[in-house]
Amino acid sequence: MVSITLNKAGKRFGRHWIIQDFSGTFLAGERIGIKGRNGSGKSTLLRLLCGQLTPSRGSIAFAVGGEEISAANRYQYVSWTGPYLEIIEELTIVEFLQFHFKLKPLLPGLRIADVPARLELDHVRNRKLSDCSSGMRQRVLLGSALYAATEVMLLDEPTVTLDEEAAEWFHRELNEFQQKRLVFVASNDTDDLRDCTRVLKL
Repeated sequence: MVSITLNKAGKRFGRHWIIQDFSGTFLAGERIGIKGRNGSGKSTLLRLLCGQLTPSRGSIAFAVGGEEISAANRYQYVSWTGPYLEIIEELTIVEFLQFHFKLKPLLPGLRIADVPARLELDHVRNRKLSDCSSGMRQRVLLGSALYAATEVMLLDEPTVTLDEEAAEWFHRELNEFQQKRLVFVASNDTDDLRDCTRVLKL
């Protein structure tokens, strides 16, 4: 079971504070929505949560099974995706999935061979990512987070490049595979936040 507690955490770049005095406790099984204007710090908060950034002020406690996890080791417990993340476009869809899930194991009961079908991309499983649409690439990135055996899932603007049908696919898969994980969804799309247990505004 995972818990994350922020105590008056803040982050600044130069003299500009992006996040100030942010406090809260988040537990396994919750789905937390994060909304706010562009530049309000949604992506920065996600980067703080996973240890990619350290707070300029305050503290962040990340614990799994009651054991404190250092910022340097949090990546093992976190899957994260956003439309701005780089993807190795020379690989095919199935090659990318094989590569990714060597780093982050699949959830029990899933096989890499079955993931393209879950993504509804089985018909293009051997297509290079460079030849896929932005929506197809986003599905692959989402799948790399949804199906990874991690305690925490960070989803930044998950449906920004998806059409309506693909967005519904995302919501179905998230509801099925959230299980007991702690999920954060950063978005200003109210539909992305519809099943959140609570929504924070930055």
